[in-house]
Amino acid sequence: WQAQQVAFKGSEAGKTAATKKAEKKEGEEEEAKEEGDIDSVEDVADVGGGVPLFKDFGFEDWALFQLRYELFLLQAAYKKDVDDSDRPGITDAHLGFYYNRYYRKNFSPKSYGVDTNQDLAKLVKDSIAWEGDVLTSPLTCEPTDTSFFVKATETNRRERQRRLDAGDETSRLKIAPDAMKKAGSGSGAKGGGSGAKGGKKGGGKGWKK
Repeated sequence: WQAQQVAFKGSEAGKTAATKKAEKKEGEEEEAKEEGDIDSVEDVADVGGGVPLFKDFGFEDWALFQLRYELFLLQAAYKKDVDDSDRPGITDAHLGFYYNRYYRKNFSPKSYGVDTNQDLAKLVKDSIAWEGDVLTSPLTCEPTDTSFFVKATETNRRERQRRLDAGDETSRLKIAPDAMKKAGSGSGAKGGGSGAKGGKKGGGKGWKK
């Protein structure tokens, strides 16, 4: 999708869209009309005329898209792998360990400009939540339904942009470059800390249908 975004921006349609965006809009109502309804989009890669829904994604949007999807898959895969009613999900204290174990890269909420895992979930609350100290999700979609996460990210981007346009600087994200690390860039299970205890059953198997 990132490659498709780059290709679109270099196309005639992309250049036209960029020029149109740069022009002064006549009020928020017109802007909202031009953006269209996100929930009605059937193909996030082409909302019409070859224009992808994610055409305006910046680095921070791709980082949050990845975070939404990874944490959703993580909590679902853990439940499937462990299959133990006494261990309903990954706890706050063990999130870093299991994230590292499944994705082979280190995890830190500070990469997203927040101090705690609880605050991190607030950035992607449409996809991830905490029930007490257990990681869960309000979603019921299939792991392969990545379109929802694109739509959620675009909804969040538009709302954040409206707030920034209104002068709300608290809406500005502070996401570090290492938030988009690729799998395998961490140190394996090393540094897992307290999450290692009792975590062997099913851990690391990943999502399997």
